[in-house]
Amino acid sequence: YHIDLYFHGFSFWYPVVHNPALERFRGMKFPHSAEMMNIFHKKFGLHCFRTNQLEAINAALLGEDCFILMPTGGGKSLCYQLPACVSAGVTIVISPLRSLIIDQVQKLKTLDIAATYLTGDRTDADASKIYMQLSKKDPVIKLLYVTPEKVCASSRLMSALENLYDRKLLARFVIDEAHCVSQWGHDFRQDYKRLNTLRRKFRSVPMMALTATANPRVQKDILNQLEMLKPQVFTMSFNRHNLKYDVLPKKPKKVAMDCLEWIKKYHPHDSGIIYCLSRHECDTTAAILQKEGLAALAYHAGLTDSNRDLVQQKWVNQEGCQVICATIAFGMGIDKPDVRYVIHASLPKSIEGYYQESGRAGRDGEMSHCLLFYSYSDVTRLRRLILMEKDGNSHTRQTHFNNLYSMVHYCENVVECRRVQLLAYFGETNFNPTFCKDHPEVICDNCSRKKDYKSRNVTEDVKSIVRFVREHCAQAGRINGSRNPGSGRYTLNMMVDIFLGSTSAKIQSGIFGKGAAYSRHNAERLFRKLVLDKILDEDLYITANDQAVAYVILGERAQAVLDGSLQVEFHETESASAIRRQRASMAKMSQREEMVKQCLSELTDTCKTLGKVFDVHYFNIFSTSTLKKIAETLSSDVEVLLQIDGVTEDKLEKYGAEIIKVMDKYSECSIPGSSRKCSGGACVSAGWCRGQGRCHRCLTHTFSDFCSGYSRYRRTKKLPSSKAPASSGASSGSYSVGGTQGAAGKLAMMALPKPKSRSFLQPSYSIF
Repeated sequence: YHIDLYFHGFSFWYPVVHNPALERFRGMKFPHSAEMMNIFHKKFGLHCFRTNQLEAINAALLGEDCFILMPTGGGKSLCYQLPACVSAGVTIVISPLRSLIIDQVQKLKTLDIAATYLTGDRTDADASKIYMQLSKKDPVIKLLYVTPEKVCASSRLMSALENLYDRKLLARFVIDEAHCVSQWGHDFRQDYKRLNTLRRKFRSVPMMALTATANPRVQKDILNQLEMLKPQVFTMSFNRHNLKYDVLPKKPKKVAMDCLEWIKKYHPHDSGIIYCLSRHECDTTAAILQKEGLAALAYHAGLTDSNRDLVQQKWVNQEGCQVICATIAFGMGIDKPDVRYVIHASLPKSIEGYYQESGRAGRDGEMSHCLLFYSYSDVTRLRRLILMEKDGNSHTRQTHFNNLYSMVHYCENVVECRRVQLLAYFGETNFNPTFCKDHPEVICDNCSRKKDYKSRNVTEDVKSIVRFVREHCAQAGRINGSRNPGSGRYTLNMMVDIFLGSTSAKIQSGIFGKGAAYSRHNAERLFRKLVLDKILDEDLYITANDQAVAYVILGERAQAVLDGSLQVEFHETESASAIRRQRASMAKMSQREEMVKQCLSELTDTCKTLGKVFDVHYFNIFSTSTLKKIAETLSSDVEVLLQIDGVTEDKLEKYGAEIIKVMDKYSECSIPGSSRKCSGGACVSAGWCRGQGRCHRCLTHTFSDFCSGYSRYRRTKKLPSSKAPASSGASSGSYSVGGTQGAAGKLAMMALPKPKSRSFLQPSYSIF
């Protein structure tokens, strides 16, 4: 549930989770609350907190150590960025990747929050300016981003931190992507482990650790490694509520064309990722998509660094690349929020990997697709890769095999909700199993199937299969090992042929024809289930042609079936070709919806132009969700726009003219048949206005109206000029064009920017 509050003129709500341990951090009862809410509204342009955000922010501002476990899109960044703006001094953020750091700094600068970074590629001149600023009596910098390698290797940085600490200007340390600290984490970094020196050197400085993926073992290790003895722990569900999960049958030779058809049908103009198993598959998939007219590029380790950077930038900025065909290495540190789909053209190696890779879709909170093309043939390829790993011991290999078969279980399970399966893997067993059916727009493929599959006991059939394997199949000899000349070598497909009684079966005795009542689809599923349940196993053999072939042998639980201690239940389903493919609900759009869609497209193009002008990613001007809400208003009314999350007075000053120019074209009154007359209470109840005679459904606003209206708005509200220092202590800078200041220098009063012919406004700290 959530609580509605009205505090110092601010109306907002926040969700509440029943956790008595966090009770003392709830509400607005603290000395910092008024300033915090002012910055929350005015700087960040937000109106409500997400789950645990308010509690975590209050705990941080009260000087507590905090451990924050939230999924991608859960709002982790605000948990340290808002306290940094409220607290005196400098907040140090340790983040693993330069690309991630630059993206965060860009976002903060668009909000006029003084943030900068120190990485190995900064010039000596730039670094000197930053160190000079840090040495000042009252540093303007509120957030300084650094890599763990910089913290461990730079004596100059450590000296600057010690100087800030002595002057009580070291606000807190923030460890982002904290799973890198743990050797049990999926992305362990040695320099992260050394960050405990910060706790030893700066005992009184609070610490905050954040991650999106950490099981209980990793969580405990993180806190131990960082020497966070009594932290406040804030966790959220791993469920990504806006992602739609689907598994489709894969035809290996046709998968690229299947990807193409799906993209053209559901996301013809949106950005997406296709994950492939090998560099060769990345290249061939991209080539096929290009040939069919889709802007696709390959990204893998075989490209030079400069080419990889070029491909990445083209895709991030949607300049000549709509789809990126990549190996799993792609995506770390890429915070592109408007990825509408992630397609796995090959089987992922683990549930953790799949959760992370699919989680790169929909970071803006908008509905997005996670599509996986599954074929059991990929298992043999992946098993071979695991066996060929040079630095793997037997224990490591077995762990990788277990991870792989967990992924196969996920794909083979056509009965249980995809979300329930994923979350159970991460230990979240109390998730609402009806979530999908309660949210039909993101319903997974399993929950959307109307057929109720019945389970039946197939133990007797399985006993016959086990006996056949024991009698006819070789049980000894591993990879490249010798086998007895008379031993049977049967792959799963061969076993299926024998079981069904196919005329092409290699042997026509024993269990030959015993499974004639099964469809081929269900016979294949039954044999795969027996492998997953360890009743059967597969022995990988590398041929003279360097091909991997998997032969069936008995598994460790085979005897349990024979002696009756293990019963086998099996769900029969329809054939793979009959499995329901997604169908787009092509409901006819109303005229207003068409206008909103067209308006959103123009707003996005405008932000791309502004992004080039200001040298930031276009989605850091206004996020996808903010642009969508702006478009849905079909209004150029300043007061209406300022009610939208992500729209601030500072942003309207910088970008308002260009946005309003678009919105004027789509004024609600321009829809034929819409009334220009304010209908009072009806308009209020419909959300069109507040009954003050200013209804954005009824009034026409021109560009000049905006300029004069915004000036009136600032005068009547008695708002501080954007040139005045922010209440947080962060300078919002002075604005100038061509060396002049004043009203003429405000971008909101200018025509659409022309990047090549004029200079643009930058905060005074932009040199950082």
